[in-house]
Amino acid sequence: MGGVSLDEERRDQFGVLLRTLRRRGSLTQEELAERSGSSVRSIRELERGRVRSPQRRTAALLADALGLDGADRAEFLATARTVRLPPVRPAAAEPSDEATPPANAQPPRGVVPGELPGAVRDLAGRSGELARLRRLADEVAAGHGDTAALVVLHGPPGTGKTSLTVLAGHRLSGSFPDGQLFVDLSGAPANADPISGDWNRVPVDPGPISAGDSDRVPADPGPIPDDCNRAAVEPGPTPDESDRLAVGAGPAAGDPDRAVVGSEPAPLDTRAAPVAVSGGVPASGRVEPAEALAGLLRSLGLPDARVPVSAAERAGLFRTLTRDRRLLLVLDNAADEAQVRALLPAGRHCLVLVTSRRPLAGLAGAVRLPVGLLDPEPGRELLASIVGAERVAAEPAAAEQLVRLCGRLPLALRIAGNRLASRPQWSLARLVGQLRDQRRRLTVLTAGDLGVRAAFEVSYRQLDAATATAFRRASLIPGADFDACLVAAAAGCDEESAAQAAEDLVDAGLLLAPGDRYRFHDLVRLYAYERLVADEPPEQRAGAHDRMVGWLLHRTEQAGEMFSPGARRAGNPFDDHREAGAWLDRESGNWPAALRDAARQGWHADVVRVARAMHWYSDAASHRHSWDEVFSLGVTAARALDSPRDEAVLLNFLGWARYYCRERNSDGLEALEQALALARRIGDRREEAWALTYSASILIRSGNAGYAVDSARQAVALFRQIGFGLGEACAANVQGSALAALGRYAEAAELHREGLGFYRRESGLSSTGALIAEAATTMALGADLAGAGNWSAACVEYARARALWQRCAGTFGEAGAAYQHGMALRELGDTGAASEQLRQALALFADVPSPWGEARTLHALAALAGRDPAGTADARLLRRRALDRCGELDAPEARSLRATLLRELAE
Repeated sequence: MGGVSLDEERRDQFGVLLRTLRRRGSLTQEELAERSGSSVRSIRELERGRVRSPQRRTAALLADALGLDGADRAEFLATARTVRLPPVRPAAAEPSDEATPPANAQPPRGVVPGELPGAVRDLAGRSGELARLRRLADEVAAGHGDTAALVVLHGPPGTGKTSLTVLAGHRLSGSFPDGQLFVDLSGAPANADPISGDWNRVPVDPGPISAGDSDRVPADPGPIPDDCNRAAVEPGPTPDESDRLAVGAGPAAGDPDRAVVGSEPAPLDTRAAPVAVSGGVPASGRVEPAEALAGLLRSLGLPDARVPVSAAERAGLFRTLTRDRRLLLVLDNAADEAQVRALLPAGRHCLVLVTSRRPLAGLAGAVRLPVGLLDPEPGRELLASIVGAERVAAEPAAAEQLVRLCGRLPLALRIAGNRLASRPQWSLARLVGQLRDQRRRLTVLTAGDLGVRAAFEVSYRQLDAATATAFRRASLIPGADFDACLVAAAAGCDEESAAQAAEDLVDAGLLLAPGDRYRFHDLVRLYAYERLVADEPPEQRAGAHDRMVGWLLHRTEQAGEMFSPGARRAGNPFDDHREAGAWLDRESGNWPAALRDAARQGWHADVVRVARAMHWYSDAASHRHSWDEVFSLGVTAARALDSPRDEAVLLNFLGWARYYCRERNSDGLEALEQALALARRIGDRREEAWALTYSASILIRSGNAGYAVDSARQAVALFRQIGFGLGEACAANVQGSALAALGRYAEAAELHREGLGFYRRESGLSSTGALIAEAATTMALGADLAGAGNWSAACVEYARARALWQRCAGTFGEAGAAYQHGMALRELGDTGAASEQLRQALALFADVPSPWGEARTLHALAALAGRDPAGTADARLLRRRALDRCGELDAPEARSLRATLLRELAE
């Protein structure tokens, strides 16, 4: 093997010094050449140690271009003078035996690599992550053997992984005095975001973003890293830029033994390159470990001539050179574990920070640090740091909306902030108005060649065809979250394939996975739908949409049927009503939207079937869904089908939903009167009886208990005639409550005890339905006892009713039981216990929400507070809050309470 002369080592040392200083100044070779008046080729050859040193005048110009002064300038010029001037050796003429260095060869150690790009100083909301990295770095620097020296910072595109890691690297550099190395492993494809959406910097906006938008986004303070072993930020690689991460770079021309990070791009092959059907990147669109290792070895001062040929030799030499050093290594944009493993140094005082959109679960012993969305307050802080705190303070509501419309994504917020910073005449509200248009949002969040769309594009182009299809079509799912079954319905594949695709999308940072569900980030959903429109013809999109809606409607109908009296499981995918109810609750963002969609498309029969199937489930979830909307859609569909029986059924359901769930008594009674008239016209006694039962409940509420007794009695008789025992028990319960309202408590209690006996026997209801009926009847019995002045017995029944409501997750019923229990305790003189029950009731009513329940409870709490002169101010505040809640209601009882509150506040 040939040796290496002292002259060659000196040239190498000057080249390493020049490259390090250029990178510290965040200059490209082209920019340094332009500033110094040299050619790009000369800069490249000087850095590679292949040419004579510059003349003194050229060296001085280089020092000027690098901004050197003082000791740094003197050292640079002295190093240039010490280099001897052998003739230039062309790359093609290098003897191959110099590719393998002598075993005892050591690189010069005069220059400490400092390759970290400039840091983003206004990073917000990452103090916890930075603190954790500091603790890990301190432990690694101290040589704690049990501390992981490998950290994977992972998260979706645009969350600022690179910005966070680079800032951390600068702050931790003092713990790693032998240098800081930086490698971008992405090799981002052409026309994609060259910094993977993670750099969180916006370059100068080269032109208007949209027609009529002629303002330009100014450069963000600080240089944008372009060549510190990163993919080029400039548009496309230049043949003279030797130390860029060449996308798809092969061995340097005339140098078949080397394929390194610093090598020139191979000549373009005009034959078609293999690309994934979904739009994936060519296989060469990533930096392979061998290339990265060559760059790392040069960064450590090893001349090109000493870089080994094979990847294994390079990895071994890298481990040897790092064994006794204290180094920080940042590996940015890792695609998978294989890219990382060979680049891990051997020194126990070395720390490796890896950024990736994937968690890289295959890297053993790594600490994984998720980098997610910003919380709202740090999002506002980031915005304020860019546009100025005064502008944000002047429009707090608009700032909050802006953070929300940007999805709390750091990249989006930075772009939005830079647009505002470059347009001082704009209000924040103006940009908010632009972002509200979902069709334009991704375009608005673009500045020059950087934008959130480009960040997502990088991940999308790496998907296989099946996963890309699932990604696009999942954008049709209406709810905020969903499971793999719904992905399968939209994508038109089996559940196992859909689950695998969803997990791949999570790994790619294109889906989030809270618990066992999946969801899109808002901006990613917009991008997925853009790809759907661009990549699939209209008939395929329509087919995917209709298949998903149809699946949701069918599954919803099946779930609702499990709550019907006497439901059977045959052919139903749910084991019991509990499983069905859990599914309906989980998919509450999806099945109502599917029902609305079906109504718009005129799928009237489907809408009627689903709405009817929901009736018994609506009893169990009375305040968890918009039942007035569900049943109103059903009524409209029944009328479109000219089906009076379905219309009568659904009008009854609608009347119940309006008065019981929405506290709109007048609207509820109007629907029930229509149901009653229609049922009588078509001779449907069952629906006639239900209309009379529900109407009696409203009459009790509105102070017409006498009419309510008559209506309920008619309903009992009709149910008895047709042999429907469950309906008869329900009507008798309402009759009992009407009697209690008339002061006939003994008769009422007798009816309610009979009802309890029925529900505790085999009523035909599901177990949850039976619990609901028993809880409601127990509360009614408590009211009978309270009316008769038996407050202690009433407290027992209210406590029992509350426990029953808790068992069936009936929040509204539980709130009512707590309220009545508190009122009974007040009558017993137990003010403390009464206040506690009422405060619990208030919290439960607020959760539902129930404005009427809140208003009544606040008024009761005010009465308790007013008993103590010290509580006068609290009582007044509680009455004001109660009056505010009454303002949302138009029922007679609400108007009465409002009048009482106004009188009490005036006193």
